[in-house]
Amino acid sequence: MFNYLQVPEDVIPEDVKDKVGDVVEQVQSNPELAAILIGVGVLTAAIFVWGIFRQAFKAAFIGLALSAGTWYWYFNVR
Repeated sequence: MFNYLQVPEDVIPEDVKDKVGDVVEQVQSNPELAAILIGVGVLTAAIFVWGIFRQAFKAAFIGLALSAGTWYWYFNVR
């Protein structure tokens, strides 16, 4: 059975694996870089959540407009 969350070993070249290890060591040894990466990660997650809420508000306002229009039309035709 194939696990979709795990990358096969032969897909990632060896030099990339070495570079990833170097980057991890550099981040662990530099707390300022780690703080910047954490800050960017939190900021992008907040932007993502804000985008989801913004789309939800758009959908809610469109539903409000459609509902108000429907009720207005219903009571004027009646």
